[in-house]
Parts: sequence; C-alpha cells; structure tokens
Amino acid sequence: MNSSQSLIIFSILISALSFGKLAVADVLDVSVGWTKPPYVVEQGDTGFELDMVKAIFALLGHDLRFVYVPFGRSDSLLKTHKVDAALTMNRRMDLAGAVLSEPYITYHNTAISLKSRKLIIPSISALENYAVIGFQNASLVLGMEYRLATASSPLYIELPDQQKQVELLLQGKVDVVVMDVNIFNHLSKAVVGQDQMPNVSVHHLFPASPYRIAFRDPDLKEAFNLKMVQFKRSAAYQTLLNKYEFLQ
Repeated sequence: MNSSQSLIIFSILISALSFGKLAVADVLDVSVGWTKPPYVVEQGDTGFELDMVKAIFALLGHDLRFVYVPFGRSDSLLKTHKVDAALTMNRRMDLAGAVLSEPYITYHNTAISLKSRKLIIPSISALENYAVIGFQNASLVLGMEYRLATASSPLYIELPDQQKQVELLLQGKVDVVVMDVNIFNHLSKAVVGQDQMPNVSVHHLFPASPYRIAFRDPDLKEAFNLKMVQFKRSAAYQTLLNKYEFLQ
C-alpha cells in the first residue's frame, strides 16, 4: 500500500468516526414536576408537555433524560448544575444564573361546576359562597383575591390528588373545583369513562398561566426558541393537540 492509498483510507476512517459522533444524539438532563396528566406522565416519559419538548429538542439533535422532582426543586438543580434545563418555570421563580425561553406551554386554571347546579360565579370573590376544592398550593398560585374568597367559603380544601378533586365534584360533594381545564377534561373521562365537558360549566376567572423553560446555556435557549416556533406551525403540533384532546 503506497502513501497515497494510506492517506485516503485514513481520511475515510476519520470521516466515518466524525459522522458516527454526529449521529449520536446529545442527551440533556431536564427537570420536570411529578405526574400531572395529560401534561406529564412519568411512566413512559409521556404526556402532552413532554411529547412536545421531546419533539422540539429532537429537531436540535438532542435526546432528553427527565429528572422528576417536587414543585420548587428545579431551581436548585439548575443552580448546582445537576440539570441542563427545567420545565414549567416562570419569571416569579428564583432563577439566578439561568435564562428563560419564550413561553412554550400555557395552563388554563378555571373554576368548574356542575351545569345542573346553575351556579352564578361571575368573579373570583363569588367563590366565597360555595364549597370549593382546589389543587395543591392554589391559594399561593392564584393570588390574594382567591385566598380571601376561599378563606370565607363554607368549605375549602386543597388536594394533591387531582382525580379526587374531580370525583368529589361529580359526586356533588363540593360545588366547585379549581383546576386546569385540560386536566379536568382528561381526568373526568378517566373517572366516568366518557366526556363530561357537556355536563359542566367552566368559569374563566383566572388569567392564563404561560410557562417557560429555564436553561443554563443561552445559546441552547435561543436555538430552542427558533425550533419551537417552527414546530408550533407544523402538522405534528396539531396532531399532538388532537392526540391529547386539548381544549384551546
């Protein structure tokens, strides 16, 4: 074998190794809250929110390894460099040293009552007239007017088990549940086995809650923002909305 042939073979080997390195997706560690269907389902790393971010990061050549943590722990994992990014974050959180993406998902907290009860709930303050069950930490998340109203209501409970919230409403044991409308839609079908939205009134008392991803790497944040816009204009995004039967 002459020197020219050796050089060609060496070049081919280097190219093959380089291609192999590029072909293997870079894995990012991403923190996420515990199971919250249909947004987050820990078993299988699925749910609308996780499926969406996996699809966007795949466009950037990244696989994701999810780290499930209690609400409020993500900021400390970012600060100690235990994760590369954290889902479902907002500007109110302590994120020194991190950068936030544009909003990638929006939660829609609502007050939901049985249509047969014909309840009149024109404002947050009107909740003081009813037995209310809210999601865990709702009194912290939803503001002072909500805290004052529920403090005066005949019954107010916060539960971490959101399926139990749904059950209590459908059984007529409380007047109102306060939760994200898509979570209610998903869980009520699981409880009863069929669509319950025609049987309830959805009172839109609260502003929408947009959430962002917190990154340690500003360049990764910018790349994510660009691919997110592209993904949300694609047929794949509409397919995802249809799959989880999201209410817009």
